[in-house]
Amino acid sequence: MAMAASNKFLMEEVTEDFLSCSICLENYKNPKVLPCLHTFCQQCLESFKAKSGGVLKCATCRIQCDTPIQKLKSNIFLTSLLDTFQRQRQLKTDHPPVCEVCQEKTATHRCVDCPQFTCDVCVKAHRYTPALRSHEVLTIDKYREIQSTGQLMVQSKVFCSVHKDSQLKFYCDTCQVPVCVECTIVKHRVPEHVHRDLQEVADEYKTQLREMLGKLKVKEKQIKKEKVAAESKREEIQNQCEVEKSKVKKRAKEVIERVKREEKMLIDSLDESATMALKDATMNIDEREFHHGNIVSTHHYLEALVHHGNAVHLLSTRLETMKRINEMVSMKKISPISHDIIKFQPTSDLGTLVGVITSDIHVCLSKCTVENIPKLLVRGESVNLLITTRDSKGKQAIVHHDVKTRVKTRKPDASWEDIDVTDNNDGTFHVKITGKMEGKQQIAMTIGNQHLPGSPFHIPVYIRGLVQTVGKGQLNSPFGLTINKHGDFVTADRENNRVVIHDIDGKFKQSFTFTGQFAKPFTPRDVTISDNNEYFMTDENNKQVVVSDENGKLIRKFGSSEIDNPRGIAINSVTKNVYVSEFSTDCIRKYTQDGVYIKSFGRNGSRRGEFNGPCMLAMNSNGMVYVPDYNNDCIQVFNSDDQFLFEFSSTGDSTMSCSRAVAVDENDYVYVGSEHKVTKHDSNGQFICRIDSDKDGLRHPLGVAVCNDGRIAVVDFSNNCIKVFVN
Repeated sequence: MAMAASNKFLMEEVTEDFLSCSICLENYKNPKVLPCLHTFCQQCLESFKAKSGGVLKCATCRIQCDTPIQKLKSNIFLTSLLDTFQRQRQLKTDHPPVCEVCQEKTATHRCVDCPQFTCDVCVKAHRYTPALRSHEVLTIDKYREIQSTGQLMVQSKVFCSVHKDSQLKFYCDTCQVPVCVECTIVKHRVPEHVHRDLQEVADEYKTQLREMLGKLKVKEKQIKKEKVAAESKREEIQNQCEVEKSKVKKRAKEVIERVKREEKMLIDSLDESATMALKDATMNIDEREFHHGNIVSTHHYLEALVHHGNAVHLLSTRLETMKRINEMVSMKKISPISHDIIKFQPTSDLGTLVGVITSDIHVCLSKCTVENIPKLLVRGESVNLLITTRDSKGKQAIVHHDVKTRVKTRKPDASWEDIDVTDNNDGTFHVKITGKMEGKQQIAMTIGNQHLPGSPFHIPVYIRGLVQTVGKGQLNSPFGLTINKHGDFVTADRENNRVVIHDIDGKFKQSFTFTGQFAKPFTPRDVTISDNNEYFMTDENNKQVVVSDENGKLIRKFGSSEIDNPRGIAINSVTKNVYVSEFSTDCIRKYTQDGVYIKSFGRNGSRRGEFNGPCMLAMNSNGMVYVPDYNNDCIQVFNSDDQFLFEFSSTGDSTMSCSRAVAVDENDYVYVGSEHKVTKHDSNGQFICRIDSDKDGLRHPLGVAVCNDGRIAVVDFSNNCIKVFVN
């Protein structure tokens, strides 16, 4: 009777979904079981992994699986169950099954042990095959008759995958796998391996598994209870919000149009606060629901495995099953929902006729922000700062009236002087600071005697104009210039056959020479640095681009097949491609950062998109390419697709002459080095001002770079140095 009930459960209670892959929604094909105990077709897992960028995650619970798909265990329980269903359907149809041996004649017999349908001819071969003589072969009618009484096992004997004709009867405790008699002689020999009766081990494991299923059931109920509590909390938040809104509406009806506008403002504030709280509550519920669903699906699968799986089915995933159950049972408890209490407070204050929204929110200093802190200040000039006070969630919050917001600056005698702070009464404050003395000006900002993040701020203050000279007596015919992530000056020191680095104070730091690594001495013209801190240098002598790390170790070189006379080099901020200007062949070469040649654009001429001596290059934040055209006395500008946009040549009181160098700052202002001066322009080339002055004695500026603190560094070729200016 028990066996009949088992058969009935299989046919009536195990649904089609249980035998279907949740990815392809079809019956399993070569089902593989993941460590989380969820099963999918092997082909579905391979496709799913490919679509997920090569990382395999369970489509049900999203847990990552690091085991190669080919090494995952086959779910022989589901395979056997699916085979049983398919064969029983065949037996119930009006069409007799086809012989599974010859695939031609109608089947008349069924082997209980294989299991296999055979015709009258093939059954003789089956019976006389020595290895199959012990199999029980019945006519199909007899098979149906016995099966209907519940006396026939639905799931047949399981045979060894190595010794195909040998039944799995033992369990190797050493390897923790089912084995046949031949396995115990060949690969699992005693005394190295310990064997026990397969059914005996399976019975022990069933007892252990039932105990663990009890714990899993307790965990399932706990998560469900927490989910109900979370849903109740969400309803409480919604109800509270509605109650407080009704108070606002009742009060608002008593006043005039001004009150109606205030009513809307207050309701919006309540809705915003409630929305944030509801969002947190929903996320909390979703997380519990997610864990609950995983536990339910695992529990359902294991219940079916315990009730209907044979010993092999049970033990084939024993380690994975116990690990997964322990993970679920020991799952950390999710923190309960918490939210700020918001209430409507009626008031008779003339400033607000309806009332205000009160909250237990407090200002969180670590979340407060200060905007528009300058990298440097010019002495005598001012800048406006914006202080925003925020709560623990980063939302703008008003400081309690008893808490003071103060800003002060340190004077030359080391005493502190207060700076006026304008309270906007909305959680923001405006402060105006002025560069008072040359050097580093110290600004402290506090709320309730506690410093804001970053306070005190140290802001360099300069006098406008030339403020520093770097490399005097060390450089010989310097060309290109860039600034590295440390704020150092990185210069192509051409006649010294090196790239040299000076720190922010102008002190020599290191140099790259590449002695003996190329056919000819390394002769750099320009240098630029990629986002991953690789140094790209044009090598005029060897007609190539050289790439090194920040210590000057050679990484690669490229371009010798195309490059003839390299000058400037830059990396596009949008496409990340490398651009190299060719001074004598009047074109721009384009490469990937790995050195793969893409294309060239431009040719000799004086029309738009044509060059006559292109020099150093620069890119802005939108990927626009700025090309100094030396003999055409202008700057030509292209988009990131290398299409000509416009050109400009005005330097205010004159036309640009011998344009050699260009740089772009973070605000897309453009700095151009021409014959004897450096000028500032907007992103469209409109002249703004001159950076240097005649008294600075700038001669042949060949390189321009914007320092990390906003100063402008210029290579003075004829004076063999770098001059730094404050604009």
